[in-house]
Amino acid sequence: MLGGGGMKEIVLLTGPPLNGRDEYIVEALKLAGGESYAYYHVFDYIKEVGKERGVKITRKNVLDFAISHQDLMNEIRDEAFERIREEIDGSDAEHQLVSTPSLFRWGSGSVIGFTLSNIKLLKPDRVIIILDDVLSVRRRIINDPEWFERFGENPDNIKLSTLVMWREDAINHVKTLVHELKKEGIEVRYILQFGIRHPYGVFLDLLFHEEEKPIVYLSYPMTGHEEEYYHRVRDFYDRLSEHFTVLDPGALDDWWVVAEYDNQVAKNPGIERIRIKHLLDGDEIDELDRADIEQATDILRRQLVERDFNLVDVSKAIAVYHYAEGVSAGVISEMAEAYRTLAAIYLYYPFKRRPSPFMEFYGMQNPSRRTMFKDEDEMVRAMVEEKEYWAKV
Repeated sequence: MLGGGGMKEIVLLTGPPLNGRDEYIVEALKLAGGESYAYYHVFDYIKEVGKERGVKITRKNVLDFAISHQDLMNEIRDEAFERIREEIDGSDAEHQLVSTPSLFRWGSGSVIGFTLSNIKLLKPDRVIIILDDVLSVRRRIINDPEWFERFGENPDNIKLSTLVMWREDAINHVKTLVHELKKEGIEVRYILQFGIRHPYGVFLDLLFHEEEKPIVYLSYPMTGHEEEYYHRVRDFYDRLSEHFTVLDPGALDDWWVVAEYDNQVAKNPGIERIRIKHLLDGDEIDELDRADIEQATDILRRQLVERDFNLVDVSKAIAVYHYAEGVSAGVISEMAEAYRTLAAIYLYYPFKRRPSPFMEFYGMQNPSRRTMFKDEDEMVRAMVEEKEYWAKV
């Protein structure tokens, strides 16, 4: 189970810029009392190495410096990773956590958070890509004076299409390098795209308790059920989280951008500006250019499917919480993906009328061959009792 570093597990925590990765990790780790871990923030090491070489690297100048002085930046970054590797080798902590951005294009150049040689040196057992939804990233830029200045202090310059491409680049960079590692015989257990709206406790379970709390994906109908999501799904999620590390596709709410756009264009085909109320942040409203959303939506829709399948692929089981009677295309697809990847499937479906034969077939892919559950608690109990018989390694 623990690869590259012997009995130590090395986890690379990465992602696109301005997705709140470091703040999220730091807040979560404040709650990690008693866990055996060491945390390395690569940028701190880059600043230190830079200083020794007579270069002052700051948050404000790092982008321009990395693009203008690429060779020197590469040397500094390589040295930073070598120091981290030495510290990992000398550390007794069970979990070694390394945080750095992935890949980021800016202006005429790109800034690389790690190269193939860096990741070969690190030999991570897992890579967790920490993501926030595009509206929150946009807001983070508006509220960050240094970044807002880079966008000419005009919210209209912050295109959603730019932000979804930042994400695309960051994820592809990780996938490409992990693929290269595999060719050289270094096995990364998984890459996980993790939404920042997951509670801190779930993130800590993911880092430290995966063995005793196996990963479970929560699947449920999303389109048109935004209100129920809050009450019913969240309650069930909390109950499931007592026993498992539960991944929630709603922890990254780009879905609402897509749904809102569809709704408003259907009502008014000539609409130019789309107003989106931010579902998770109360009454904040973003007003966005229709053409920008259209461009971003094409990529968002694909990212959404790929990300949900990624969550299913790393999960040992999926819990389908089908609180609505109409069959959801998304849910059926996730059940099929779970079946393909050998995950156990549990279906909560509390209606008299039988669901589709496909849903029934997938629903019985669990050790007790139960087609569906009408009672939530009974389903949770069955999952807890059967987890040791799940087939997926």
